[in-house]
Amino acid sequence: MSTKETPKFGWRDKIGYAMGDFGCNMSFALISSYMADFYTQYIGIPAAAWAIIIILTKVWDGINDPIMGGIMDNVRIGKGSKFKPWIKIGSIGLVVSGALVFLPIPQADTWVKILVCIVTYLMWDVCYTLLNVPYGALSSAITGDAVERTQLSTWRSIGAGMGGVLCMLLPMIIYDSNDNIIGNRLIWVGIVMGVIAFGAYTLCVKLTTERIVVPAEKREKVNYIRTLKGFVKNRPLLGLCLASFAQIVFLMSSSQTTKWLFQTHFGEAGIMVTVSSFISYLPLVILIPLASKIVRRFGTRLSVGAPLVLSVVGALVALVVPIPASTAGSFIYIGALALIQLGGGLFNLLVWAMVNDCIDYQEVKTGAREEGSVYAMYSFFRKVSQGVALSLPLLCMEAVGYNPQANPISMQAPGVSANMVKVAAGLMLAGAVIMLIAFFLVYNLGKKEVAEIASALGKESQEIDTQSIINATQQED
Repeated sequence: MSTKETPKFGWRDKIGYAMGDFGCNMSFALISSYMADFYTQYIGIPAAAWAIIIILTKVWDGINDPIMGGIMDNVRIGKGSKFKPWIKIGSIGLVVSGALVFLPIPQADTWVKILVCIVTYLMWDVCYTLLNVPYGALSSAITGDAVERTQLSTWRSIGAGMGGVLCMLLPMIIYDSNDNIIGNRLIWVGIVMGVIAFGAYTLCVKLTTERIVVPAEKREKVNYIRTLKGFVKNRPLLGLCLASFAQIVFLMSSSQTTKWLFQTHFGEAGIMVTVSSFISYLPLVILIPLASKIVRRFGTRLSVGAPLVLSVVGALVALVVPIPASTAGSFIYIGALALIQLGGGLFNLLVWAMVNDCIDYQEVKTGAREEGSVYAMYSFFRKVSQGVALSLPLLCMEAVGYNPQANPISMQAPGVSANMVKVAAGLMLAGAVIMLIAFFLVYNLGKKEVAEIASALGKESQEIDTQSIINATQQED
């Protein structure tokens, strides 16, 4: 009877885990960046109706995440892995549903448009949840080492960035000469990107190794009341949820508002939206090789919180400095975006490592390790935040006179586009301030606290891991 040696944590895990979020973001970035424009500008759903639809579906989206987390913690549907079988199932459905969201039906009755929007989005959402919840929790099983978790979080961000790069190129394909969206091309874009994403999910499953596994005899049934109580008492997780809400609703919504500003204020959609996306993401690329070193020196809390001052400064520049409707004005705005991204860049890179710290924190407090359920509770807040982010900016823009059905889109009422610039900057400023509050007044896991938690759990987790792998190998042989 032979045993298989578990490979050490290394490049296979990093690349494999990056491929998972590469695939996820291929689908997520497409939906989050262009679904609102597709349905309000091309299909013709009123903005108010869109806002109601997306908020309600995102609430359901958030509710089904804890359900999925509980199922994942209790039900094994494959051998040797708690997470990967669910990833395989979700990846197949995501390929199909990611394209169906963009069914080109601009001539249909309004009720048909709304029904198709709801049904296809919910299909996509269920498939995304089946994949993303186990994928997010997978990192806590790959390694228990704080530095290696930071590396996984960084590589996850690299994968997400790679997936987002393809979406950055789309404006050159889906806008016409009048800066209007060519909606009937998006279904084909969804199909192509879905197929590429499926290949990435497959690599994620094959390249990563789960090293921290709770044996079946030690696995507990999920108690939702206990999980909720643990969540309410999990102060760092509450702080992380607040920071994520602010980032998604106010900072990441800039991907929406930037497109509208280049359509209406600067009059240079297409290539300039792509240029804006690339330049605003450059700080993230610069920070990638430095992330681990910065965390070793300062810890995640200070590393993520302190640079947000730069985001506040960048948002103030965009709010206070006059930005003319010209090419020069567009580059002033892009520069402010780059500064905002630089301030929030480490949060994007380290957030998933911080989620793992929150999982460990809850285990210390409750005595139960519930990766799926804790991750799902955090994901619930992210999903609700995404719903708000997809609707609030559009409603704010409409409040200052923006008309998404204007043809061409750049023909807005006088003064509207300048007010839209102020709205976009104000949203980003609010997000940066709230994130600063979250990290310095709520989130309480500094460098010392994370080290203490790792010391309390690290050796025990590794012992469980080794024994469970030996047991599993013996049963297979």
